[in-house]
Amino acid sequence: MLPRANNEHITFKLSVDKDLGKYIGDENRIRQVLINLIDNSIKFTPKGGNIYLRGYREEDFIILEVEDNGKGIDVDDLPHVKEKFYKGKHAGSKTGIGLSVSDEIIKLHGGKLNVESEVDNFTIIKATLPVQEEDI
Repeated sequence: MLPRANNEHITFKLSVDKDLGKYIGDENRIRQVLINLIDNSIKFTPKGGNIYLRGYREEDFIILEVEDNGKGIDVDDLPHVKEKFYKGKHAGSKTGIGLSVSDEIIKLHGGKLNVESEVDNFTIIKATLPVQEEDI
């Protein structure tokens, strides 16, 4: 996704802690979630904007977080953005399924997807996945 961000003149920064813990899941589906989240950030972040991908641990959870300083999501749309085919009033989304698919994948992996946003300021999407016990 870095070449695409560079092509759009968006700064893409990555920060992943060294010891996130052990997680067992479908690597391709988690990759799909990250691609969906970063793709959304690129679509809705203007030239000169910033996107951050962070991976860190909070207690017994691995957090994968994508933050941008793009358009943001209207407060009226925020409760609905994970609904299949939902497109906000000013979203510019083509299908409205990216976040709903990502949410479903994360749920199937025992986690949750949270969206926080403020119009014209930021959007932060956190995928929270449970760390696996050592003796699985």
